[in-house]
Parts: sequence; structure tokens; C-alpha cells
Amino acid sequence: MAGRLARVPQPERIAQRRVRVFIVLALVVLILAGGSGASVFAYSSIKYQANQLQAKLTLHLQAGQRELEAAKASLISANSSHDQALIAKASVHFTTAKVEFMLARQIADTSGLMQQLEGVPGVGDMVRSRKVAVDGIADMGVAISDAGLELAKLDGQLIKPAGAEGQQGRTLLSVLKQTNTSLVIVHGYLERAQKAGAQVDLEVLPVAQRGAFVNARATITSALEAVDEFESLVPIITEVLGGNGARTYLIEQVNAAELRPGGGFIGTYSLLRADQGALTLIRSGDAVEFIGKRPVPGQPGYVQPPGPLRESLLQNKSWSFIDSNFFADFPSNAKAGEGFVQPFLKDHIDAIISIDYYTVAKMLELTGPLAIPGYRVTVNSVDFVPLIVEYDLANSPVHKAILSAVAGPLMNRVATLSPDQWPALIAALNELSAARHLQVYFNNADVQKEMDQFGWTGTLNPTGAGDFMTSVESNLGATKANYFVTRHFTVELTRRGAILHHKVTIDLTDDMPYSYRPVEYYSAYLRLYISESASAGSHNLRPAKYPNPAPPAGLVMLDGWVATFHGYGHSAQAVFEYDVPWTGDGRGEARIYWQKQPGTVSDAITVKWNDGAGHGYTVNGNLGQDRVIGLSARGVSLNPGQPARAHLPSLSLG
Repeated sequence: MAGRLARVPQPERIAQRRVRVFIVLALVVLILAGGSGASVFAYSSIKYQANQLQAKLTLHLQAGQRELEAAKASLISANSSHDQALIAKASVHFTTAKVEFMLARQIADTSGLMQQLEGVPGVGDMVRSRKVAVDGIADMGVAISDAGLELAKLDGQLIKPAGAEGQQGRTLLSVLKQTNTSLVIVHGYLERAQKAGAQVDLEVLPVAQRGAFVNARATITSALEAVDEFESLVPIITEVLGGNGARTYLIEQVNAAELRPGGGFIGTYSLLRADQGALTLIRSGDAVEFIGKRPVPGQPGYVQPPGPLRESLLQNKSWSFIDSNFFADFPSNAKAGEGFVQPFLKDHIDAIISIDYYTVAKMLELTGPLAIPGYRVTVNSVDFVPLIVEYDLANSPVHKAILSAVAGPLMNRVATLSPDQWPALIAALNELSAARHLQVYFNNADVQKEMDQFGWTGTLNPTGAGDFMTSVESNLGATKANYFVTRHFTVELTRRGAILHHKVTIDLTDDMPYSYRPVEYYSAYLRLYISESASAGSHNLRPAKYPNPAPPAGLVMLDGWVATFHGYGHSAQAVFEYDVPWTGDGRGEARIYWQKQPGTVSDAITVKWNDGAGHGYTVNGNLGQDRVIGLSARGVSLNPGQPARAHLPSLSLG
């Protein structure tokens, strides 16, 4: 018993043992948790190594990120300025970024300290998660750099200017074929970057570095979306440019000086063939070539015209191609025109494109002046429209001859614009489509769907607005008065409880000079298309003798004749009134979509808003494109409608 009692630890020894245990535990805590105290020398050594490792990794990762940002900025600037030197600069930055990220990964993978700490119980998991983060960020940076280098090569081809080495004979289709392989490679790099970034736990990153990492991941997402969008466009562009076989396009060249629902009287035409990226003018000429013999009522082949045409210009004549664009929406006009023209052609028509004089003028901005052989005339973007209208007003056949003569050379110049000019071309086509000087219809449903998304198709109520209106005016007096006609729209909107009352007044003024008598008068037929929810519709126009074609689904129509009036400052007025249900949202705001008519330029607008609570507001603007009227308790606004939005997706990681 005594022996056993002798072996019982004394309080002093117990305290010493406890101190030694506490010292060991403290050392472990200090080493693994970063505290301070006993074994300062060992802890300081480990802490110093850890700080050095962290500094090296941070240095290379941040340097890589800076180089990536510099590369992206150079690539974006290169695309906007078409500067080949910036492409080379971007490539240097991408290469440097790749090296920095690779060095970071190499340092992390070969660090003996990290390998030792990974094996320490309790902290190994934490160390491994940080190493995974470093590896993921580095791998992501390397993959983005590789994608950037491939995109730099691709952009270098796309912005190569005309006359540069290797540019001869290149078309959009040939460039797209060349880029297809590059896009597959880029897509693979970006997917690799996305996968690497997904392995990184955001919580293990220092707070100060999380923003840069999130931005890098966002770059991958936006770049993948751009590549996917580009790849989805390739089949559409390939089809349009005849990459799947020759395609024939009928181009209606309409005269806005004789306004019609489709933009103007169809005076001339061009037939264009697209075959493997090459555009060839088959022929062009006077649109009467597609009329043939016009049967009269009762004869075989007679086609009854729409009511207003039957009442005026075509009382005893069959409807034909030159008057086919009488519908309010372009798809209906295109189908009617194709039906009249197709029997005269061997080739199947694949698309109908309507352009007016303003479209030609806009293309001349891109191509520069164009000499017309045989007429001693050089046309440019500034004087083209006045020149053509001058010949037309003089009843000279020269205006149609010039239009036919300019078609081929102009199409050829547009088709052979160098890649660095393609963004400007697409921007110009968007501008023309938004102003409805350009409209397209493709028989291929997939292509037509894409064009509809671009906003190029001239469909009515493109956003499906609950409160919609568009005024459609037709010059049925066979004069060219519209070059001199101006309009002022006054729209008065009054809320009456659950009803929004509309009063639309159109003041028409004809300033055609007296010298053009007797063809200075204006005979106009007006239609106002509004939402089918409208009620109590009325107008001050003379009713049509024969009915018009039914309005498109979802719309109703108010229509009639404006009293014929002369030029040199005379005017007439059309007034429409109707009610629609108030469609205000939760904030009491409502919108009206107002669609512009093709062939018009920039008519003046005044909108007056009475909110039903004693407040009145007014805003002025123009109808140079579709507009959206905004109504609220705070006032009234007039904003742009849906823009035309075709574009070549950005391939700059921007």
C-alpha cells in the first residue's frame, strides 16, 4: 500500500506535467492556427515561410489578372478602331498572363510547406481547399488566356482592312468558314476555364480578391454566350449567302414620293443571286415588266384589287405586282408581290426585300460616290434622293434607268466591303430597318424567325403591346406629292376611370410648288390600326366604297378618304377617336406602342396627357422610328420603340 501511495503523483509533478501538455498543445495551436507564445522560433519560421509563399502566389495571380484585363481592353479597342497593332498588343498581354498563372500553379504544386501542412490532422483539409483554389484560379486564367490568344488571331482576320494581304476575294461566307474551326477551339478553352473556376470555393479567398475572381468568371460566361450566339448565326448567314445552294432574292425598289403602306409605289426591281457567298445581279428594270396583260373584270386571270385601289387607280384593271404592297404588314405585302412575280421567273424566289431611296443613299455613305455609266452622273449619299425625285417629278424615264444602272455596281460594292466595314454595314441596316426604309421577308422559316428577332421584317405590333396604334397612309392620286407632304400628329390621351380615351389628329400639309400643276394635288386614303380591345371608334373621313383587306389578327381598323387637296401650302385634317381599357401597372403607369409607317421620314409629334385627376402634360417629338408613349401620375414621356438589333457578336472577351 505504501509503495502504491509512493507512486501517486505529487501536486508539483502533476502541475509540471500539465504545463508540459499545455506547452505541446499550445505549440500545435500556434503552428496550425497562427497564434503566438511558446516555441516562438519554430512558429516564426513557419509563419515566415507561409507569408513568403502567400506573397509569391498573390504576386503571380494578381499579375496574371492585370495582364488579362489589359489584353481584353486592347482587344476591345482593336475591334472598335480596327487597329491591327492593338491585336498584337493583346496577344502579348494574353501570353504574359498565361505565364503568370502557370507560375502560380507551379509554385503551389511544388511547395514543400503546403505538402507538409496538408498531412497535418485538423488543418489538412483547410490547406488542401486553399491549394485547390489556387490551382483552379491558375487553370482558369491559363484557359482564358488560351481563348484570348485564339480570339486575337480570329479578330485579326475580321478587322483586316481592304487591300491588306490575303483580303482579295474574301467574302463574309468565306470568313465565317475560316472562323468556324477557331470558334470550336475557343469554346473548348472557355469550357475548360469555366470548369476550373467552378472548383474554387469563394469563401476561402481573401475578401479583397473575391471581386476580381467573380469578374473573371463573368467574363467566361459572357464570352461563351457570345461564341454560342456567333455559332448560332453561322447557319443563318450561310443560308442567306447561298452557302447551301444558290438563292434568288427579289428586291422591290419603292418610291416613297408616291407613298403606299409598304413604303411606296413599286417602280423598279432587282433580282439578286447569292451563291457561295458571292452576290450577283441577275437583272434589274422597270417593275411593269412583271405585269403582263392586265385582264379586266370578267376576264380569265383577273385579280380583284383591294377596295381603295379598286375605287381609284384600278377601277377596270387587275391587281398586279406594282400595287401589291397595299397591306399594313410587310410579310403580307411580300407574299402578294411574290405571287405576282413568280410566274415570270424560272428561278424560285427565296426572299423579298423592300428598299426605298433612303436605303440607297445610306449604302452610298458606306461605298462612296458611284459613277453611272452612260448618264454622265455620279451619285452620292447627299444628292441621290433629290436627284431621283427631280427626274421623277419631270416625268423623265431617266430616274428608273439610273436606279437600274446603279443597282449592280452598288450591290457589288456592298457585297465586297472588307470585314472591318461589316459592323458599320450592320449598324446602317439596323438604322434603316428601325426607320422602316428596309424590310425583308424570307420563305425559309428559320431565317425569317431570325430576321424577325432582328426587327427587320415589318410585322405589326412587334412587342405585342396591349395598347397599339399605327397610321397607314396611301397616295392614290398617282402623283409624287409625298416628297412635299408633311404631317403633324397630335395625340390627346384622357383617362376616364377604367377607360383611356384616344384622340389622334393628323394634320397633312402639301407644299408641292404651284409649278407642278395639275399634278400637285394629294389624294390620300388613311387607315389607323389599333388594338382589338378598342371600342367607340369614330373618324371624320369619307368612307371607302369597297372594303379593305381585313386587319391582321389582334387589331381593328378605322379607315377612310381624306378630302383631296392641292399643294402650295394647302392642308387637310384627319381625326380618329376611340377608347381602350386602362392598362396601368402596379405603379399606375401605362404604355402605348406607336409604330412608324414605311416610306415616311420624321413626322412631328405632340402628345397631350390628361390623367383624370386635373393634371395635364405635353411632350413633343418625332416619328423617325417606332415610339413608346409612357403615361403616369408624374407626366408623359416619348421614348424609342423596339430597335432593330442585328449584330455580329463581340469576340473580344468584353
